[in-house]
Amino acid sequence: MRVWCSAVVLVGFAFCRPVYAEIPSNAKLKPLAGQVYVYESSDYVATNYVVYVGLRSVTVAGATWTPSTAQKLHEAIKAVTQLPISEVLDTSPDPEWSGGNSYWEGIGAKVIAVSETTSLLKSEWKPTADFVAQHSSEFGIRGVMLPNETIGDDTQIQNGAVRILYLGASHTPGDVFVYFPNEKVLDAGSIIKEQVGNLASADLVEYPKTLEKLKAAKLDIRTVVSGHWSAIHGPEIIDQYEKLLTTAKR
Repeated sequence: MRVWCSAVVLVGFAFCRPVYAEIPSNAKLKPLAGQVYVYESSDYVATNYVVYVGLRSVTVAGATWTPSTAQKLHEAIKAVTQLPISEVLDTSPDPEWSGGNSYWEGIGAKVIAVSETTSLLKSEWKPTADFVAQHSSEFGIRGVMLPNETIGDDTQIQNGAVRILYLGASHTPGDVFVYFPNEKVLDAGSIIKEQVGNLASADLVEYPKTLEKLKAAKLDIRTVVSGHWSAIHGPEIIDQYEKLLTTAKR
């Protein structure tokens, strides 16, 4: 194993990312900062996923749409590292974040989620999957494998390098944030993005409160990764989305 370091003069320290294979120029898994990578998928509705390549294992935020799309992501990860996938996080009960569970469990990864997400997968998967199938005939998954481990509302994994935060209802009552403190990256999934998006399952009363809780947590955020539309944003998108949400509520 060798370690690649990139000095960031403006902030006075370096990011170091372990490199286990030469990354092809056409690789779909792109380095973002430190040990955090972004995977931009065009399957069904274009979706952006975050992958953390640790020293001994890999953590995936978002199980992807189906077992076949999960396999595609796994192949992209293997182009970067041969480390095992230790855990995959269902960041939401929506299909793009949980439909691939059976693939990941099949390769021996833990699929983890907060209790709110798991409860919604039990009760809402079928009508949600039926809705997706109406708009995409290729989406044929009707059942979903549930997460095999429940985590708390503020859980740290990868020796504290990955922090999972459930701050309340938002895009759905079961979406979470994933924060990478070393890289100052926040994975906001479907919660924060450049357009207001689908609010069919949103709790419009609690949503703004959840965003305020995020700001009150005073996380040191340099980069926000959105789950849809453009992937990479600065922290100002949090306030921008809150304004979009206020307009939508009217």
